[in-house]
Amino acid sequence: MKDVFVTGAGGFIGRHLVAQLLEQGCNVTALMLAGEPVPAAWEGRVRTVTGDVRTLAALVDEIGEVDTIFHLAAVVSDWGARQEHVDITVHGTEQAILLALKWNARIVVTTSVAAFGSAMGTGILNEETPRGMPASSYEYAKQLQEDVTLEAVREHGLRAVIVRPANVYGVGSVWVNRFREFLADEKPSLMGDGDWDAGLVHVHNLIDALLLAASRENAGNGEIFVISDGHGVTWKHYLDALAQTLSLPAPKSIPNIIARLLAPVMEFSGQLIGLKKAPPVTKLGYRLTGVESVYDASKAKSVLGYQPRITLDEAMREIRQAYAQS
Repeated sequence: MKDVFVTGAGGFIGRHLVAQLLEQGCNVTALMLAGEPVPAAWEGRVRTVTGDVRTLAALVDEIGEVDTIFHLAAVVSDWGARQEHVDITVHGTEQAILLALKWNARIVVTTSVAAFGSAMGTGILNEETPRGMPASSYEYAKQLQEDVTLEAVREHGLRAVIVRPANVYGVGSVWVNRFREFLADEKPSLMGDGDWDAGLVHVHNLIDALLLAASRENAGNGEIFVISDGHGVTWKHYLDALAQTLSLPAPKSIPNIIARLLAPVMEFSGQLIGLKKAPPVTKLGYRLTGVESVYDASKAKSVLGYQPRITLDEAMREIRQAYAQS
């Protein structure tokens, strides 16, 4: 990697990725939304292009030729109209693919374990696990995002790898910020006793995997890699640690059966009244936190040489320091 283009560069994962690319001496061009603040650390070091991922191909001359594309731009929410998810997540991916084909660039497309759909909750999940039915616009779009990528590999020789991260956490992530609010307000944050794997991956570990996927020659075109920190940290363990780290009340829980029954009711009611934000419990939220899913990263370890280096204890020290400063 020398000349790299990153979509979704201003997002949670994107900012960490750009920082690591700069550390490795890459020339980075970042796609930013109109009005999106550019990190001060990028000044004089990162070329920025302002535009919409849905019309990315129109920016081809402004972006300039690159050898590697990291495609992160997507709707990151378990709420919102299906068409919005398709327009941004799926059509945005198709636009990034056009650029990669034009330059014969390597492209790493980041999806999500949400692409497993209804297979979530069935135990150990890996790249061989058949995808199930989607229950949300987010899952639906993530599956289509993978489909259009694999089709371009088959039909046009796209040099692509798909990375399917588990629940990405770290300072500034939804898995920290949202639960911090729930804990502070003493709202239920656990479904049931939470005594099942949380399926976490720290953002620094994910960045390591993304860079390996882009650079390792043995990561063949069209390969999918599930990325996680490994199993062993339950939701109760994680939330207890987060509450202690942030000096907040211990997590409260809602009976699992009630959460499962409430999710479709809350979604239906929210859609009926036009809620702009997701209700407290959604079907995807239940699938991610209310059932046992163990995301197996064995393939990434054996093929890419991936090894998660940030532990939960180290992550909590980072979170404590960040929130103490803020």
